[in-house]
Amino acid sequence: MSEYLRLADSGKNEWWRYLLSVLIIFFSWQIVGSIPTFLLIAWVKLDPDPQTDFTAEGHFLGVPTIVSFVIFMLASWTFLAGIWFAVRVLHGRPFLTLITPAHRVDWKRLGQGALLWFLLVALAAAVEALLYPGRYRLTFEPASFLLFLPLALVLIPIQTSAEELFFRAYLLQGFGRRIRNLWILTFLSGFLFMLPHLLNPEAQESPLLMAFNYFAIGALLAYVTLRDGRLELALGIHAANNLFTGIFANYVITVMPTPSLFTVQELDAVYSTVSVLVAIVLFLVFLRPSWPRPTSAQFQDVPPPAL
Repeated sequence: MSEYLRLADSGKNEWWRYLLSVLIIFFSWQIVGSIPTFLLIAWVKLDPDPQTDFTAEGHFLGVPTIVSFVIFMLASWTFLAGIWFAVRVLHGRPFLTLITPAHRVDWKRLGQGALLWFLLVALAAAVEALLYPGRYRLTFEPASFLLFLPLALVLIPIQTSAEELFFRAYLLQGFGRRIRNLWILTFLSGFLFMLPHLLNPEAQESPLLMAFNYFAIGALLAYVTLRDGRLELALGIHAANNLFTGIFANYVITVMPTPSLFTVQELDAVYSTVSVLVAIVLFLVFLRPSWPRPTSAQFQDVPPPAL
């Protein structure tokens, strides 16, 4: 049995704790975390200035991009608070057990995952820009970008870490108490990660392909977490992915508007799917030598504990 999955056994695991925890986490994330956005919507709707508005597509007009970015990111803090409350209060176990069986976070491993994935997505973007001239438009504005950059470097990793601590840590360890198969856990995690992301405006461009994109990324993050026996790789990958998008090349249609260096004029779902699959294969090829054998057998040596 994976030592990482066994970490859940260090706390209290009655079924009602998981049910209550998920409800609290979703409430703190989707309801409490949405309050700043609703307040901003109310402000632009009540503001007599005709230049400010909130569109049906979910975009703020007349509001600085940095302001809407920070408002959007505030939900991550309430998300984290809900996860912390569930783990420390309801389950009564150390918060660090969501990340690693060791006594401290392995920042080197986190950095390895972040650097490798960042290089892969940067390469995919460079190839796309060469194949489709004009798709990447330079939108660099020094004043707003220099103000945005330090905020992005702090807030984006917090946002991605919150998602990893929930999907790849709390839920994965919870399901891991009953399921010992590596591939079932990987598929389940990818599917659960996909569901809330289907609400993103990016998903509306090509629902099936974008759904597969979210599933594939979620499955990769689950797989590397289970194979590595710790969460640092997934934390690094997710942070690098969103940092590249937010800072270097964001889309015209996006759930997270940012004053990025370049703005991608078209979300090509086909190219995105192909590039994601290629990046996943290359990432696993590079990481494979660092993983011990066997693979899924290590998750099946001990029967799951009773609830």
